Amino acid sequence: MVALRVIDVQRMTAILEAFSILDDIRWSDANNYNLINYCREDLTDDEKLLTHWLCYIMDRQMPFERIWAIGGYIISHLVHSYVSSPTRNVAEAIGPYIKRNGKTFYLEAPLEGPNPKLARYGITGHTVSFASRYMPEDLVLIYRTLGILDKVAGRSFARFICLALSEEMDLEQGIKRMALALNQLTYVAGGAVSGAKFDQRIREMDREIADFELEIEMGRTLWGRKRLWCTLRDYLKSPEFNPPFVSSLREAGYSNPDRWNKDSAELRAALRALELPGDVWNNAEVFRRGLFAPYVSNVRKTWDMPRTIREIYEFITRVGTTRFYPEQLDVSFDFVPRMCQLGMCDVCLFGGGIEETCHRKKDILCPVVLYSCGYRHRCDPSTCSLKEIPVRGFCKATRSAANP
Repeated sequence: MVALRVIDVQRMTAILEAFSILDDIRWSDANNYNLINYCREDLTDDEKLLTHWLCYIMDRQMPFERIWAIGGYIISHLVHSYVSSPTRNVAEAIGPYIKRNGKTFYLEAPLEGPNPKLARYGITGHTVSFASRYMPEDLVLIYRTLGILDKVAGRSFARFICLALSEEMDLEQGIKRMALALNQLTYVAGGAVSGAKFDQRIREMDREIADFELEIEMGRTLWGRKRLWCTLRDYLKSPEFNPPFVSSLREAGYSNPDRWNKDSAELRAALRALELPGDVWNNAEVFRRGLFAPYVSNVRKTWDMPRTIREIYEFITRVGTTRFYPEQLDVSFDFVPRMCQLGMCDVCLFGGGIEETCHRKKDILCPVVLYSCGYRHRCDPSTCSLKEIPVRGFCKATRSAANP
């Protein structure tokens, strides 16, 4: 296959730099994403991380707000029970939460007290119920995860990550090791499971758990693992999850966990190892046609944006430098539905430009990022990077874009 080429490095780099700025803004404020509705306030940092990991297992083709609000409550209840009752086997720990109605499966937990987030969904009774779109397959993956953690890591998510990191001192290689290990922990066992086959699949999973040994095959690239990369990204970049990630590593005995602090320059450089979580938005035809197709050649017919953006990044870094790294294009999850799908070309960074929306008023919410991605960000005209990036008119999928 002929290698991908960037035919206008200057413009392609500027486009990616703009997305890098939007991504930095995204992670600068916890209000820019939904928080998990934990069942109690005294969960340990390790329990919070494991809750987050299990919630992401269920994050497919349904509103993520329901998963964090309702699923998060039940999963955190399950996790706390699992961790605080180490003498009960995994089946006994998870069993009370799994309910069946014929071939239909769902999760259920007691409602311990008033919960405003659940009340918004009309949940005010004695129990909380939730079913992901892919039940009971998701239950099998949750069961596998808890079973392996019980076998090799004392039911600690952080201890499992420490096993994955081993003695690795290079953070970029450490990110790759974590990704490969977490894939083995959960997603390697993915596959459709019917309600009729659930018990059989659990018995098979028991045998797989009994034989499990962590073996990390360095050099392997994990494409098509959107939920894995999203979760790992949160642990390394999120102001909500990075502090408990660092704290739980310390509690698990990892030496120098502060190297994994999100403000560490060493970690920032290593984030280039993260892959873009592929989704319908960064693979949207209008997005690809407008901002990428005009500036690259020899792209595979199916595009597959995670692979394509990795190739674009590697091409650019061979001939120059950029602050951007592939995972940062995940802001397209917020950008494309607000801008491309709604035809907001006249006020788009890459279309008509931001002159009509940029107010340059210190400490007032920036309308540019609010329109573009729905992010809350206080304006500081003296440090704003967006107005310094010359990308007006770079999108070729819009008629309203100026021609610089």
